[in-house]
Amino acid sequence: MLVTGPPVDPKRDRTLASRVTSFKGKKIICGGTTANILAREWGKEISVPLTNIDRSMPPMGIMDGIDLISEGIITLGKVSEFLDTEIPEDCNSRNPALLIVKELLNRDKITFLIGTKINDAHQDPNMPVELEIRRNIVKKISRLLKDKYLKETELIFV
Repeated sequence: MLVTGPPVDPKRDRTLASRVTSFKGKKIICGGTTANILAREWGKEISVPLTNIDRSMPPMGIMDGIDLISEGIITLGKVSEFLDTEIPEDCNSRNPALLIVKELLNRDKITFLIGTKINDAHQDPNMPVELEIRRNIVKKISRLLKDKYLKETELIFV
């Protein structure tokens, strides 16, 4: 399961946390706000070690019950780029986008749990074009996984 973005209504935070809790399988969170919601709902702490990081990407977080935590839109954009073009052979174990790609390609079915709240920062016309809205990037990743890598995907919007 890849979880990204907060629900449109904060009253649905508990539903988001419950869906993630009940999921049987690997769990990836893309987005600091999403990780913070789950940490709050579960009463857990997130740590972000700043040692041994890939300086080309934001650092990863760690929380009990989650296999990988990364920043959101930048990381998802890079995941999309890797899946669409070329996945580097020498997979850097500290690059969250490459780690996510590796996890996605090692699964037959991927469930995307996507919050539908719009991040105001992503609506800024001065932002780079590659920083598309989260939903569009996730839909593109899903399409690439289906068409190019023959994976089964499910999109759930909250």
